[in-house]
Amino acid sequence: MTPFVDRFWHAAAAENNNFPQYAMIPDGCVDVVYEQLGPRVRCLVVGTNSRMQFFRITPDATYFGIRFRPGMARHFLEPAPIELTDRQLDVPAFLGLPPEEVAETATFPAQSLLVEQALERALSRCDASLSPLDRAIAQMQQDQGIARVETLADLCGLSPRQVQRTIMAAVGLSPKLFMRILRVQAAITAIHQAPQGSLVDLAAALGYSDQAHMNRDFRLLTGNTPSQYRIALAPKGQPGMGR
Repeated sequence: MTPFVDRFWHAAAAENNNFPQYAMIPDGCVDVVYEQLGPRVRCLVVGTNSRMQFFRITPDATYFGIRFRPGMARHFLEPAPIELTDRQLDVPAFLGLPPEEVAETATFPAQSLLVEQALERALSRCDASLSPLDRAIAQMQQDQGIARVETLADLCGLSPRQVQRTIMAAVGLSPKLFMRILRVQAAITAIHQAPQGSLVDLAAALGYSDQAHMNRDFRLLTGNTPSQYRIALAPKGQPGMGR
């Protein structure tokens, strides 16, 4: 399941009471989220974001989620990822699993196993073998947002215009925006790994024209400059999705 799912995650009610909403920094991923509050359970699909958005947390609710790697939700969800961008939709059931069945499963490992088995059944009914499109998405991630569209087109055997449409349909973001997001995510990772590191050197290492260029992209996608983010180390301490 590793090629398709980035992680299963869980957030307990006690943690959620400290955070009325969760800041979702764009990362190209799609989540399926189960929210349980007493006997009430609902299932939501949280599409990939083109900008920072907030997930409203219900006090005393418990959450369980599945995060798909960029482009991989297309094998398991209707509607398509491009139709989910910047949206959060209630769904009656994911892969035929009633939300109540997932909630009634007592532990996080058991919930993960239940959903993983449903994912495996779904894969057995479709052709989900890794494709040139998947290799192009992986190349974008490996290059941390500085891949050329022409290189991606060659990997897919398509024209640059065709590959842009194909990636947008699969990820829910244009290649240009997805690469900006990947580069900001790389900056976030670097800041967490070396909080005292030089931001000028970081901008150069990630291929930005200068620190001001990095600041503009970072502010657009996170709401903060890199220096502000470094001070706060947001979203440190928040439960759940970590997007």
